[in-house]
Amino acid sequence: MSTIPRPRLKAQAFTDRWQVEIVDLTATYMSNVGMKSAAILDGAELCRVEEFAARHFRRSGFEATFVESEPFRVLFGVYFWSVIQDRCDCQVRAVGIMARPAYDPGGPSEVIWIPLPSDFGTPNYSRRRAKALTKHLSAIAETRAELLRLFDSWLAPSAGLREYLGAHRRESIETARKLIELIAPAVLKTVLGYLVLHYWGHRSGWPDLLVYRRNQWFLAEIKSWRDKLNEIQKRWIEDNHRYLHLPFKLVQVQRMECNVSASA
Repeated sequence: MSTIPRPRLKAQAFTDRWQVEIVDLTATYMSNVGMKSAAILDGAELCRVEEFAARHFRRSGFEATFVESEPFRVLFGVYFWSVIQDRCDCQVRAVGIMARPAYDPGGPSEVIWIPLPSDFGTPNYSRRRAKALTKHLSAIAETRAELLRLFDSWLAPSAGLREYLGAHRRESIETARKLIELIAPAVLKTVLGYLVLHYWGHRSGWPDLLVYRRNQWFLAEIKSWRDKLNEIQKRWIEDNHRYLHLPFKLVQVQRMECNVSASA
């Protein structure tokens, strides 16, 4: 009888099928009631598994920034706001949303009104507006200088849409700008096209980390020794292999020992 658990075999079959590069790290896990996720002892302090992986890459000469989906939502909002909120679209209407100051999470909320299509984010929206969306995306020049210029120019007028998308935090805006510097312009436009095709279906599942140094970058999903990819993450990995072709690695932080306890 095999000693390898069946879920492990299924996970390996999935990563093999979609040609996922695996990075195996080892760490000392500690039980700690003060942390909801797995706690790792790194030197003399505890950290989450994602932070442990980020520190590993930084020690290897990379920069490592937490991303998930928000910086990509920033890019989507900035580059598509004008066509999404186009008053010539007969399905655009005013929508009130609760917003709070971007740089003061504890500040009071307020209602802001933004123009938004009634079918925004659905496959029907991208089909209905295919001509306008394709024309808009095609008109964006495929040079980093122009993409950066447009990003800076459209950041302010896209604020309402980005507020709605949850893409307004300063750190996410800064990371989005870094992505423009790293990703080839044609690939960035492919990412934008992927998001607009079915925004609500494609906005989630993005990896945890952006890891980069000069002339090299990749996205990394971080998993502890007992974590599994969820279905949304699996969908993103499959879509990345089929359509996006972004450099991606799955980092598995294996257990070195698991018999030490720490107080909160």
